[in-house]
Amino acid sequence: MLSILPLSSSITPAGECAAVVDGIAARLIGRGVAHRFVAAADGPDALLIVSGGTEHLALAACEGAAGPVILLAHPERNSLPAALEVLSRLRQQGRGGRIVLVNGTADGDAALARLAGHLEVRRRLHSARLGRIGTPSDWLVASVPSADLVAAAWGPTVVDVPLAEVVEALADVDRGEAAAVRDEMVAGADGVREPSPADLDAAAAVAIALRRVVRRHRLDACAVRCFDLVIDHGTTGCVALSRLLDDGVVAGCEGDVPATLTMLLLQLLTGQPAFMANPQDLDPRANTLDLAHCTIARRLVSRYTLRSHFESSLGVGIAGTLDRGPATLARIGGDDLRDLFASDAEIVAGGDNPQRCRTQVKLRLESPVADLLVRPIGNHHVLARGHWAAELRAYHELLVAPSS
Repeated sequence: MLSILPLSSSITPAGECAAVVDGIAARLIGRGVAHRFVAAADGPDALLIVSGGTEHLALAACEGAAGPVILLAHPERNSLPAALEVLSRLRQQGRGGRIVLVNGTADGDAALARLAGHLEVRRRLHSARLGRIGTPSDWLVASVPSADLVAAAWGPTVVDVPLAEVVEALADVDRGEAAAVRDEMVAGADGVREPSPADLDAAAAVAIALRRVVRRHRLDACAVRCFDLVIDHGTTGCVALSRLLDDGVVAGCEGDVPATLTMLLLQLLTGQPAFMANPQDLDPRANTLDLAHCTIARRLVSRYTLRSHFESSLGVGIAGTLDRGPATLARIGGDDLRDLFASDAEIVAGGDNPQRCRTQVKLRLESPVADLLVRPIGNHHVLARGHWAAELRAYHELLVAPSS
């Protein structure tokens, strides 16, 4: 819910102040945006500059508040001039912010609705619990941010959970429950190629055990050191991660927190799960990129086959088919975790290369794909259905990127 603090000068008639507030409320209602008008002590999301002469009131309301300052202005009573002065002063102080001009136009209403949506995403990110289940895989040398860095840049609380908890939960999995998971998984598949019945049972048991650990720690997302399951237990977490994604819990592979954070951001923005994968090949002339990984939310694919895990030929992986159409490729990274790569794309093909992970997709990007070879911010990239790059960049610019 968008909370707004109206600010007006002492000489503004009460009736005119009420008319401005009612007008903003009507525009929010028209866009279906939940909102409330609050007092300064309530920590508002935005300041409504009702009139001129409110500059010092606005600056006082910003003191002690973290993050960028959102100023709502309108075309009367010197509202916009006051907002310009306030934001100029805030920028001199190194604070970020944005003026949203609500002027009765469709663009103004859309900007207001987008702002409300982004602030809701921020609220949910800041209340999210991201479980780091096991330490990040050893090869993720550029993808191991501290918990403090994650919270400072994007908001979620990182919860460290030993992978041993998943292993311990495996010992208590009911065989009947595992059989039900196995049968549902097999029934939806086009076929089962390499996995044996024992492999399917083990993968189903991991899905149940991981779900229990996620619930125990009240996790909204998790990044799992899944290769230890392969090495030490001869099974895989691919099915377990897929099922969590289908159930609305963001689940990333190999303990990659930045990639999992990217998945979480995309899920909150789009309302759908995302696909985390390895870039495999690119063609600068065609501006295409090949991605592959051994797990994917089944909600994202039109069909799937149960395969073995690619690198180990053990356990159960998922070879899914993504239909052609609009997509977005994104990745969060950087030494302060405030870098963002985001590009709209088109899914142009799938794949069945035996030398790659099981789910394979070819994208044609709008951004220059060769830039990934020059300025990468990590290995795993994240795909979402639909074009969301502009939305991601707008969120990042306002709420995450360092102030300039």
